Amino acid sequence: MNTLSVSRRAAALAFAVALSACSSTPPQDKPSTQVAPGTQSRPILAADEAQNFVAARYFTAMNPNEAPWTPSSIRTPQQPDFVVGPAGTPGVTHTSVQAAVDAAIIKHSSSRLYIAIMPGQYEGTVYIPAASGSVTLYGTSGNADDVKIGLTLDSEIDPTTWRRTVNPGGKYMPGKPAWYMFDNCQSRRGATVGVMCSAAVWSQNNGLQLQNLTIQNTLGDSVDAGNHQAVALRSDGDKVQLNNVHLLGRQNTFFVTNSDVQNRMLTNRQPRTLVTNSYIEGDVDVVAGRGAVVFDNTDFRLVNSRTKEGSVFAPATLPNIYYGFLAINSRFTAAGDAQLGRSWDLGQAANGQVVIRDSVINEGFNTAKPWGDALESKRPFAGNIGTKDDKGAIKRDLNDPSFNRMWEFNNRGVGSPVVEEK
Repeated sequence: MNTLSVSRRAAALAFAVALSACSSTPPQDKPSTQVAPGTQSRPILAADEAQNFVAARYFTAMNPNEAPWTPSSIRTPQQPDFVVGPAGTPGVTHTSVQAAVDAAIIKHSSSRLYIAIMPGQYEGTVYIPAASGSVTLYGTSGNADDVKIGLTLDSEIDPTTWRRTVNPGGKYMPGKPAWYMFDNCQSRRGATVGVMCSAAVWSQNNGLQLQNLTIQNTLGDSVDAGNHQAVALRSDGDKVQLNNVHLLGRQNTFFVTNSDVQNRMLTNRQPRTLVTNSYIEGDVDVVAGRGAVVFDNTDFRLVNSRTKEGSVFAPATLPNIYYGFLAINSRFTAAGDAQLGRSWDLGQAANGQVVIRDSVINEGFNTAKPWGDALESKRPFAGNIGTKDDKGAIKRDLNDPSFNRMWEFNNRGVGSPVVEEK
């Protein structure tokens, strides 16, 4: 486990307390029965170990000289910079979300710009490029279901079909801000576009904020039970916030990567994301990728109609990175015999990191084996239960590369029991 300086540790813990104070705790069904160290198939953190896994730790920077990120609540102005809605409606500046995003980026402002979106269904992709300033997109009604943005996209379609689907009427053209994103995908050589180009909404914007809206990839069950990534939201930016956002899809609904503008995953970048008061739905590897993401007061629901098995998390955290995904004060529900997650090894010695704590794990999960073998490498899941000293204290390295880094703490619900090893 990495250590913080005294001042950084104090700042981190102060932020954790502040974030916890504004969180909504799930109802107390029953007290947690999870006891450390758990079992090799279901390792449980002790209380002192759990202190390492709070939001502030996930929001530290890779550069030790850089201050940690301390996000505050998303605030929207009385007068937004742009308004998306039906043509002819008073105050509306654009009739498509992409057009409003383009207008915001073209301003080359170093200040945050706000895009208000009126209730409606906005069919099509939205690409939010890297820029000098950040953008906030928010639904005006406050109800996430009133604003729906999305498209039907499948990672297995060929580049020609993808191009025709994503770019009707030439909304992505040379000279427009998001052209480089579209062009990277249309230029791919291969039979399919792959998961990296299957997102309905894709952002590389640092500081992006999304609030009060739904993003959906509507591929659904229209395909076979094979590998069909259909990303709703892909985010590559740092210091990203989602609040009261619904993400709907099937495989890889929410895809977080540390990619650059050439659409390449990196090994020296760790983007940070905070998701609050939200809902995420899918069936396989619903939240996947590489980055530090904290989910607070979020509902995860597996809809296993395309496949009999499912998994919530698929982190591709690199071994030298200590923090990947954290879910706190949240709820997990599944249909079938689902798993909480599995490492995504991405062709190298990855060791995905995830902690679920202080949450409710409901029906539909495999209580005996909640964590699966690694994706791609097929590395068997190996939980670290450590050893106990003569005083009964648990001794273990939480980042020992011989084991997986998937942990629970203080969870409850019918899917949370731990079977004691004899």
